[in-house]
Amino acid sequence: MRRPQPFLVCTLVACLLVAGCQDGSREKRGDRPAGRCAGVDFADVKGVPPAFAGTELRRYGAAHAVCAAYWLDHVDDWFVPQGLAIRGRTAFISGYQWREDRSERACQLLVLDLRTGRTLEFLDRFEAPIYGDRPTYCRHGGGLEITRDGLWVAESERLWLLDPQLVGHGDPVLRAWRVERPTEGSTLVVDGDRLGLAGFSTHHPGRISWFDLDDVLAPGVTLLAAPERVGHVPIRLQGIATGPGGLWLSSSSTHCAELKVPGRRPLDFVPGAEDVEVSGNDLWTLSEAGARPYLSPGEGLVPMLVRLDRRAVLGGRTADCGW
Repeated sequence: MRRPQPFLVCTLVACLLVAGCQDGSREKRGDRPAGRCAGVDFADVKGVPPAFAGTELRRYGAAHAVCAAYWLDHVDDWFVPQGLAIRGRTAFISGYQWREDRSERACQLLVLDLRTGRTLEFLDRFEAPIYGDRPTYCRHGGGLEITRDGLWVAESERLWLLDPQLVGHGDPVLRAWRVERPTEGSTLVVDGDRLGLAGFSTHHPGRISWFDLDDVLAPGVTLLAAPERVGHVPIRLQGIATGPGGLWLSSSSTHCAELKVPGRRPLDFVPGAEDVEVSGNDLWTLSEAGARPYLSPGEGLVPMLVRLDRRAVLGGRTADCGW
């Protein structure tokens, strides 16, 4: 079987330095477990802060573990971050442009330089002729993974494979698949030689459908209808990552979040947490709590992208979101 041409990615990891705790957005030093990071101040956050909000960061249980944080361009234009993939000093961030009509929320893709917080590329829409000659555009963009085959983007009824080198430089779409119910692609994870598509539910545990990557990438395959295995995921699932012990899962609302790690109790996490990425001692997540449609009046901001000390998060408080 012939796969798409592997792409080149940078393998250097950026070293991001943050200042000590100075303001009320952080907990007192004696109330948090020791870690190599100490939270961030508003002035420490890289990038340009959104124009629609104030200058206070929100307090939350995992704030002590934040090592670095970023504002994202285009949130003033209603960009809502959802999916995350980290490679070296580059972050790939999928999401959508908010619209009242959910069916019109086009997938968007932002490429961020983690050294500077500068946006390298921004793709406001991508499409392909999935159901016939007329192109269909991606919607929502809730899950994101990067492998040697390319950049995987999940939406509820379709799965996309993009060439990251063509983002902002032409048509990046390599392949696209229809996803048949009851499988749903609210988010996704690639774990070794298998791909998992998971659904979101506010009332009961969701479903994750596992597919063999070689079967997905086989020539001529355009429909994902018969998963090899089906499992369950927690209520309000927003993101999945592979990490020590197995799958790391984030569940959230804009006011509370839980990180679920194999063999541990649910842990306090970043409000509005969407996708997660485990990279060595770092734990990355996106938050939609600071995005324009979901910002609550009177509450402080949550930066849209944060890097946390993984061990400090694991040593944090038990979550009690009450779902």
